[in-house]
Order: sequence, then structure tokens, then C-alpha cells
Amino acid sequence: MKIAVISDIHANIEALEAVIADINRQKPDEIICLGDIVGYGANPNECIDLVKKTCSLIILGNHDAAAVGLLSTDHFNVHAKIAIDWTAENLLPDAKTFLRSLPLRENKHSHAFVHATPYEPNMWYYITSLEEAAFNFQFFETVFCFVGHTHIPIIIVLENEKEVYVHQGVDIHYTDMKQARFLINVGSVGQPRDRNPKPCYGILDTDAGKFEYRRVSYDIATTQSKMRKIKMPDFLVTRLNDGR
Repeated sequence: MKIAVISDIHANIEALEAVIADINRQKPDEIICLGDIVGYGANPNECIDLVKKTCSLIILGNHDAAAVGLLSTDHFNVHAKIAIDWTAENLLPDAKTFLRSLPLRENKHSHAFVHATPYEPNMWYYITSLEEAAFNFQFFETVFCFVGHTHIPIIIVLENEKEVYVHQGVDIHYTDMKQARFLINVGSVGQPRDRNPKPCYGILDTDAGKFEYRRVSYDIATTQSKMRKIKMPDFLVTRLNDGR
């Protein structure tokens, strides 16, 4: 089975369309979305529609939750609050109903899928260190747990239930790692933050025993023009050029 996993689209329809086009060329059996479909960008309704059409499982992200009143924005930064306020005002009723229906975490095909962390996914914690990753391994039993939230692609390995380390490289051939489990951040479609502006997603191929990242190009200028038209903060607009 081949599964494409996407996350953190953030209402960037140009990036999402480019990613979906690339995914279709890979011919996966399923596409799974780890949430944050909305927030920051100018096309939340269009992104929701495309995700609904293409994804077999969709997880709730914190921006999705905030946009429909399921999460307070008290801990959001000022730019994120502005984006969420605009998003909440411009989401269609059906889109709001859809976002409210999404799960926080699901297991499918013997893999775990969650937006933020397997530990208390409703608290929207971040995994930004090996210590935090090691702590989270105890909250899923599957070989793979896929997350988003930080917008930074990374593969963290737990070997023999003892050693935790960051995998070096853009893919893994896990059939050679019999005693390993994996916590994989698939990066961001709509707002990468690893200093690479190209949208990022991952593909797990269980037949080949491989996980790989893929990156594609998209029309950033069009996305930025739309964001400026709806008066998004300039910081949110310009960061797309730098992948930060």
C-alpha cells in the first residue's frame, strides 16, 4: 500500500493544487491530511473542498479548531489571530460544520495520525526536541506515527525501545530496521518553515518498505497577491519566499 500524507495547508490553494497534482502522479492508494487546512491564506473554503474530495482521512488542526470556535486564540501570536479572525468571518457554513466534525487522532492501516502530538492531542503541544519525541513514543503503539504542526519535516527513530535519534536523510528504508519505530513530521504544504519555500509532504510505501519526502514548486506570487488583497500581515506574506 502507498499512502500520501499531507499537513498544514493553511488556505494556500496554489500550493495544495501543486501537491495534489504531484501526489496523483505517484498513484497512491490513499491521501491522508493531518489538519490545519485553514489559517493564514486566502482560500480556506477552496482548500477544504479539495481536501474533502481527495483525502480518505482528515485530522483536526489547531487553526481549524480556532476558526470554528473550538479553541481559544489567547495563545496565538498576533499574526495568527488576525488570520483566524478573517478565516472565521469568511468560512462558509458547510465548511464550518465539516471542520467541527474532524477527529483529533486516528489509527488507520496500523499507523497513527495526529496533528500535534500523540500525547494529549487536544493540547496542541509541539515536538521540538529529542526529549519531547522520546516522551511521545509511549503514547502510540504503532510502528509509525505521523504528525504535522511545526511545519518542519523530520524523522525521529526509536531503536530497540531505547535509543532515540534523528534520521539523517530525506527517506528511510525501514525494512532494514526491524526493531525501530518512527515519529515522522511530514512538513507543511502551505507554509514550510525549514528554510525551503517548496511545499513538502510524505509518501509511505509499505510494499517497498520505504518512506520518502517530496517537494514541489508552486506559484508563490499568486498566493501572496491574494493575501495582500485581503490585508493579511506583511510578515505572513513575505515568509513564504523564505520558507520560515
